Amino acid sequence: MRAFGKRLLVPLVLASLVTGCSATVESANSSSVVVGRGDDTTSELLAEIYAGAIRSAGVTVSVTDGLGERDDYLAALDAGDVSLVPDFTGELLRTFDSTSMSTDAEDVYVDLNRSLPEGLSVGDYALAEDRIAVAVAPDGPLAELTTVSEFVDNRGRATWGVVGDPPDPDPMEVAMRLVPRGTGSGFEDIAVYVDADAATAALESGEIGALVFRTASFGPAAANLLTLEDEQPAFSAENVVPLMRTGTLNDAATATLSVVAGELTTADLADMIGEVRSGGESGDVAARWLGERNL
Repeated sequence: MRAFGKRLLVPLVLASLVTGCSATVESANSSSVVVGRGDDTTSELLAEIYAGAIRSAGVTVSVTDGLGERDDYLAALDAGDVSLVPDFTGELLRTFDSTSMSTDAEDVYVDLNRSLPEGLSVGDYALAEDRIAVAVAPDGPLAELTTVSEFVDNRGRATWGVVGDPPDPDPMEVAMRLVPRGTGSGFEDIAVYVDADAATAALESGEIGALVFRTASFGPAAANLLTLEDEQPAFSAENVVPLMRTGTLNDAATATLSVVAGELTTADLADMIGEVRSGGESGDVAARWLGERNL
């Protein structure tokens, strides 16, 4: 499958969040927390990890499934249907402040905190991230490249690939980030693959010269890719973070989420995503990871 159509890139920001959450803030002494999760495997798994960690602090927790896309679970937060959802720092920052140019993990987190509407807050961000990255075929026409900037300079030499239906990351968004002053020209020769296995095979065979992927949601195969250094960087940090209604968690529960933030790595998350996609139950996979850390 070749080429792509332009998709709407501007996220839906719920204006009601600016005032809505502050009117119905949960008490920090609440005896019950509802963790929401979106439709994809990554959100499902992270929700189970956060729910299990909070439960280990003696708090009653339930998980609400299938909340949909970001605008859907922001609406659920605003309505008080859920108390907390897992998300990513960069994606949230672009939702609440599309003008921010920050890319470093700490800078993105600081700007995110500044941009959050009253009534919403975030916990500590995790070591784990789902950042956009570029890998090249080890024996392909771009094998000598070491940085993303070099990939931009050589973009016309080979086809590049993405994964998913719709593709994630969005090819148009990638092109515009890599050539911010232009039109993204030179990135038109794109192959779209159904999953990580198909994309990896295409890269290894030389069918494509480069692959743009997300470091965690791509799954465990990401660890074996020849990834270019994003030295500028072109892509912002996307660290795992809990987004919650302010006052939802007591001190003990907050402390457990801080432990998760310090322990959860990108490799951990990618491996667990692979397990779930291979048939493992997300709750069981999350419980094992938490148990290994006494949570």
